[in-house]
Amino acid sequence: MKTTLALRPIEKTDLETIQFWRNNKSVLPFVREYRLMSKSHVESWYSNMILSDKHEMFIIQDDGHPVGICGLTYINWQNRHADLHFAIYDEFSWIDDVYAPRSYEMISEYAFQYLNLNKIYVEIYENDEKKLNFFKECRFTEDARLRQHYYNNGKYHDSIIMSLLKSEWSE
Repeated sequence: MKTTLALRPIEKTDLETIQFWRNNKSVLPFVREYRLMSKSHVESWYSNMILSDKHEMFIIQDDGHPVGICGLTYINWQNRHADLHFAIYDEFSWIDDVYAPRSYEMISEYAFQYLNLNKIYVEIYENDEKKLNFFKECRFTEDARLRQHYYNNGKYHDSIIMSLLKSEWSE
């Protein structure tokens, strides 16, 4: 399947789509924000994000059609690291074999080459096996495990912090 994948800044016109994606039952178990997002909530998130130099968020699009979201948050300019966010919402696949690898390639290149970050990291819940396997394949290393850090569906789950250094990415 040939795609013309691109990253572009999130616009106000994307907020309804983002709200729809994030409020899907299949997504909620894997995101930090446990509440359903209202229109006001999404608008507030957007306003705070675009005014901050600590966030770089993008829509992942294929032939102009939004298929996901990715970006960097909690950017620490002094220490040159950021929290990587990444989700393919096309058919709510979360991580797939078509969009995920190329989108990851683009956002990691943006982080390491354009922003000159030294490290990107992710926080993934242990019940999110798709994402854990994906980032292991991308050579991320487990840095920490926060035991019983996340509650979902009657059970506590560990939260796993993984990272990739620029030197490891460029190998």
